[in-house]
Amino acid sequence: MANGANLEIIENSGPNNLRDALRAKLANASDVSIAVAFITESGLDEIIQSLRQAASRGKVRLLTGLYQRVTEPKALKTLLRVQRETRSNLSVRLSREPQFHRKIYLVENRTHANAIIGSSNLTREGLRSGGELCLMTSLSKSHRAYSRLKEVFEKDWHKRRAVPLTPDQIERYDKSRSASGNKDNYTANQLKKILGVDPKHEKAILKDEPITFWRDGITGYVKDRTEKIISESTNWDDKYYSWFGTSGQHQYRNGDRIFMFDFPANTFHLVEVKDMTRSSIPTPDGRHFVAFTRVGRRKRNMTNKFWNELSGFNIKKKNVRRTRKLRPSGVERLMSMLPTRKKRRRK
Repeated sequence: MANGANLEIIENSGPNNLRDALRAKLANASDVSIAVAFITESGLDEIIQSLRQAASRGKVRLLTGLYQRVTEPKALKTLLRVQRETRSNLSVRLSREPQFHRKIYLVENRTHANAIIGSSNLTREGLRSGGELCLMTSLSKSHRAYSRLKEVFEKDWHKRRAVPLTPDQIERYDKSRSASGNKDNYTANQLKKILGVDPKHEKAILKDEPITFWRDGITGYVKDRTEKIISESTNWDDKYYSWFGTSGQHQYRNGDRIFMFDFPANTFHLVEVKDMTRSSIPTPDGRHFVAFTRVGRRKRNMTNKFWNELSGFNIKKKNVRRTRKLRPSGVERLMSMLPTRKKRRRK
């Protein structure tokens, strides 16, 4: 790979497993940073001696969380004991993120760095069982990609996002975990009682994508067999979605808006695409189906007056059954065909 980086796939198959890869890299490590969602006693046992040895040469930092209550109190007690024995050369923190789900292993030696990212937690299954997949890269410590990974870890390690592990936290966590017996995630208040500080949950800031508008027509009802297949293969009934079949593949995406000419109901209204499916079983009405919900309550009966007004926009009744992507001018015209909302007068 360019810029002095090389890649290796670790799939936990035979000798190609994360446990052995980590042991090999930790053997001459001088700086170790690990962030994982789950730690179990059996998983920790696989590499604890390697971590001890690395802590005798340099710094080892281990960050984990309490997401879904999988991390074991016994493992935390072991880490706390090793932290004392190494005089904090190996240090442990708990994430304040309620849904902490990282799997990052950063291992540095005198000349270069190794980064392992993938699906494996610090559990026995994560280190040596199939079903996991990790990517390991060896590169310069000054490499831009490694610097970015180290920056992510440093932010997670900072006191604004994590707290040092204490015996009291482990005791509170152990009691709450034993009392619950399930793997549900903690509420903010529950996590606060364990950590002793407020949780800190961050969300991505998503860019608003422009809405794509279409016009389309529903011309009839699907067959009973089609309705049965879609009902059994989707959860659309549970979500109270309406749906229709398309004549073939379509270009709709979730969030698109469709000015719908519903001929069986004789109404014109605006809908939002909620889901799509391609049936694995052939149906009398094809394989492609689109689920939707109404946007607002505005609708209009498709009367002669309605069609006359529509013809003023050069849109004919026989053409609205075909799918069309709309330009802004077309959106404005069809929006004007819907009745405006009447304001209620105050008494």
